[in-house]
Amino acid sequence: MKSKKIVIALAAIIIALQPSLAKAEQINYIVKSGDSLWKLSTQYKTTVSSIASLNNLNINNYLYIGQPLKIQDNRVKHTIISGDTFWKLSQYYKVSITEIKTANNLISDMLYIGQVLIIPVDKAPQLPLQTEPIKIVQTVNYKVVPFDNLWTIAQKHKTTMAAIKNSNMLATDILMPGQILTVPVNSTEVVKPQGIVMMNSRASSAHGDLYTWENARRLFTVGAKGTLKDLQTGVTFNVKYYGGSNHADIVPLTTADTANMKRVFPVWSWSSRPMILNFTQGTTNYQLAVSLAGMPHSSTDIYDNGVSGHFDMYFYNSTGHSVNEISPTHQSNILKANGR
Repeated sequence: MKSKKIVIALAAIIIALQPSLAKAEQINYIVKSGDSLWKLSTQYKTTVSSIASLNNLNINNYLYIGQPLKIQDNRVKHTIISGDTFWKLSQYYKVSITEIKTANNLISDMLYIGQVLIIPVDKAPQLPLQTEPIKIVQTVNYKVVPFDNLWTIAQKHKTTMAAIKNSNMLATDILMPGQILTVPVNSTEVVKPQGIVMMNSRASSAHGDLYTWENARRLFTVGAKGTLKDLQTGVTFNVKYYGGSNHADIVPLTTADTANMKRVFPVWSWSSRPMILNFTQGTTNYQLAVSLAGMPHSSTDIYDNGVSGHFDMYFYNSTGHSVNEISPTHQSNILKANGR
């Protein structure tokens, strides 16, 4: 189909662990409480004088919360390839599995190809590498149509349900029409999602990044949980993406979350507000600009949270159910949540 984009991904098949080390890079950092030049130089394996020089500072200057800094990040970073495990990484770098997980804020044992991990060592070991020829994995970006499921898509592309689910980091097996999945073709390799693009980065740490609905739903997938923060009041509550193909139908997780929603919407109504959605996908923390309508309606799958029905959450270019059109009000809210 013309709508499908064929992408070639490389997945190395290895005999011994083959590290793919990211080069040192300059990053943009926002100062937090407790930061100092010495602390940041230790964290990023650089020097106080280097940070000071990059930012035209005196080494004795004090830092202030929210201050933007340029930092040369010299930490050892490993890009996951086929065959990598926490045990292999710990053996190669002579560091414990716990230390690797702690450095990357990880809980699960799942790794995926293309994932970048920070290795808590001062210097990467220089060991000879043994590899087999590179195996080429063809992938396709497949758009879900009504009545599709993971099994039918896997059969169509000669792969497995697990490969599709893990490649796209899906929270459940539930799919929605229009959802885009990166699918390995004639392979069971776990590959990296292709073609997800941010539309506009957030104006400040108080705002959210701007993603179109097509891209946002590939990050915040059906069944995923996150925290919404009202831009104006700062009130937060936890939600789950229950369903929806034109926008995200969300439900509060608990009665306490519903009570906090009532603080934002004292009377349930179709009025909407700009909000920030925080969630974690794989090992990446996301902060996205959204708009939320305050009217519970229709169905739900959580029945003990103190409210009947779900709420409509819009990303940029989301549309309504009854009228498949973009809402100017929701668009405006989302741009405000992005800081524009």
